[in-house]
Amino acid sequence: MDTTLYSADELLELAPEGKGDRPGVKKALIGHGARVVMMRFAAGQVLAEHTAAFPILVQCLQGEIEFVTGDQSVRLTPGVVANLDGNVPHEVRGVTDAIFQLVMLDPAARP
Repeated sequence: MDTTLYSADELLELAPEGKGDRPGVKKALIGHGARVVMMRFAAGQVLAEHTAAFPILVQCLQGEIEFVTGDQSVRLTPGVVANLDGNVPHEVRGVTDAIFQLVMLDPAARP
């Protein structure tokens, strides 16, 4: 059995600083049907509308982000999770400096 464990503090440390007007992005884990990506946004940064090929879970760990899909907008603060089907257009906006994890539920993801 292959197991990887991270504490909340270790997850926060995995999120890299952004460069210029781009958020920081780092693949943290790939395996067991999931791809985990850590993201760090500065206040005001925007990841323009896009889609993910797989269903996703977005959990804010620090700060606040706005998660927008269609005409629905939700504010994610630490501990709050958004779930979205694959291929649904969405946008992410940094309300404050923030760190969140993106989990793509990819059945083909293996360690």
